[in-house]
This record gives sequence, C-alpha cells and structure tokens, in this order.
Amino acid sequence: MDVLTLICLSLSLAADAFVTAVCDGLAYRPKPAKRIAIAISFGAAQGIMPVIGALIGDKLLGFINAKNYVAFATLFVVGVLMLIDGFDKSERKKSRLGVKTVAFQAIATSIDALACGLTLSLMPLPLWVDGLAIGLTTAALCMIGISCAAAIGKRIAKPERVKTIGGLILIALALKNLVYCFI
Repeated sequence: MDVLTLICLSLSLAADAFVTAVCDGLAYRPKPAKRIAIAISFGAAQGIMPVIGALIGDKLLGFINAKNYVAFATLFVVGVLMLIDGFDKSERKKSRLGVKTVAFQAIATSIDALACGLTLSLMPLPLWVDGLAIGLTTAALCMIGISCAAAIGKRIAKPERVKTIGGLILIALALKNLVYCFI
C-alpha cells in the first residue's frame, strides 16, 4: 500500500469516529483530560481493528458479513440512550460520558476497520505501520473534533438540546450501517 492510499484509508476510516467525537463534544463538553482519553480510545480501536482483521483473515469472513448489523445495533443503542438523556428533565440526574459508552462508541465506529484489515495483509507496508497510521489519524481528528465541538457547544445551546441532536446523528449513522447491509 502506498502512502497516499494509506492516508486516504486512514481518513475514511476515521470519519465515523470523528462524527461521534463531535457529538460527544457538543453533548457532554468533556474536560481536556477526558477529551484526550476519548481520542486515544477511538484511535486505539481504529488502529487495532485492522491488525486483528489482517491476522485473523479467513476465519473472520463470517463475522465481516454481519459487521454492519453490529455497528448498527451498537450506534443505535448509544444514540437512543443519548436521545433519552436529552429529553430527561430531571434536575437531579447529571449525565456523564462514561467508560462503557466510550468503549461502545469506539468499537462500533471501528468495525469497518476490522473488515479493511483483510486487505491490509496483502499490502507491502508492515501491518503495524498501517495500524499506527490509521490509529494516529483517527485520534488526531477525534481530538480536533471533540475539542472544537465542546468549545462551540458552550456557546450555542443547552446540553439537553445538543444531546438530542447528537443522539439523532448517531441513530443516522446506525441507519447508514443498516442500509449497507442490504446493498
């Protein structure tokens, strides 16, 4: 795989994670340390999944056929929970962006990278270079996205409204994955 192809692949695989990070930034406005943790989580998942896909190869083909269903279910659940959180009017409940939610998001947005791993093993660059490039690109884009969104979110809307919008965006991403199941 030449460098330009790797860059394009890295950017395209990072797209879903970037959108999810932007939604998290707008809805939850995490502090800088948590932003870094989220970006690293998304980057690590995106970087590790293609390596797993390349290493497992043929044994993974049955799962790859179901990848869009898994991504749909995970993103849909997280989106619905964020939507419910946005409509929750109780004052005593302060929502947080927890480890479980971030882990679900990281896995759901990196399943396509798992599928791409099947072809990475056929390319000339070492597998670890591909995974590192994909992971670092994703982490950098997510850090930019979540930081900008958190700064904008403070100025434009109440967190509840943004959580509702973020939930709808994640549900739209989930539906995109469902549509790909039938194409």
